[in-house]
Amino acid sequence: MSSPGGTHKAKAPASSWQRSSLFLLTGAGLLLLGMLAGFYLFFPAEALKQRITQELLTRTGTEVQIRQVSLYPLLSLDTDQVKIDLPQLPRPLEIEQLSLSPLWSTLLSSNPGVQLQAELMRGTLTGEILKSGRISAMATGLRFDLPLQKPMAMNITGTLNQANLEAATRLDPETKTVISLQLSDLRISGLDIFKADSPGIAFGETTLEVDGQGRAMKIKTLSARGGDLDVKGDGTLLIGRTSATSRIKLELQVRPGPNADSSIASLLELAGKQGPEGFYSLTVSGTLAKPILKSGG
Repeated sequence: MSSPGGTHKAKAPASSWQRSSLFLLTGAGLLLLGMLAGFYLFFPAEALKQRITQELLTRTGTEVQIRQVSLYPLLSLDTDQVKIDLPQLPRPLEIEQLSLSPLWSTLLSSNPGVQLQAELMRGTLTGEILKSGRISAMATGLRFDLPLQKPMAMNITGTLNQANLEAATRLDPETKTVISLQLSDLRISGLDIFKADSPGIAFGETTLEVDGQGRAMKIKTLSARGGDLDVKGDGTLLIGRTSATSRIKLELQVRPGPNADSSIASLLELAGKQGPEGFYSLTVSGTLAKPILKSGG
């Protein structure tokens, strides 16, 4: 039978091993914290900002201006006052704040990704982008004012209350696309058919739902109500390389809203006879560059 003293000597090696392990782990932890602190303190923000702008210009031809780049814990990259000059837009897109961080659930997979959060156009945008090019995004409360020259000169204003997007950067044949938009206060002005002081046409609450595969899109729902016009319709869109090679076909049912100006009602009368519930049938077809509006469906 072992004596109490013998029992104490038997436990001593284990206690010594535990202390050594604790010292080792503490030292490794302090070293890691020191490395992280040095990385954050001496993070080459200016060099990274220049690298980002140069890569975007080289790969996409898009000019980007970034006021500040910062790195935060958990590898969150924040940028302030970003301006993106896209040729498709009449003015640079301004992003007040943009945050990028790893999508940790995919980090060890073959298809890692990043998640983003942005504040722009008085609203917010969140999304995920995977290495494969798959994009999932949601936007709320984006206010826009877009003066356009193509396919015709006009100004479009409104608020994007809710938007959901499932798509990809490449429209391969197997790629699926789902788009859902809900807008309010949508208004089109500046068209040649309006007088100079005309407020244009208000569309009120507007909804658009699109499903697609590859470059072929099906416009499941297009509706507007509560404005100068009540609209409902559906159609197809084939996306080409340019707007001139992209083709659209929309079948629309349109009628004047309860508070529509008499001039709008007069314009609709040119479309022919009213159908059920007072709707006129219209068709939009042709290319996106030069769409053609016809009456009678």
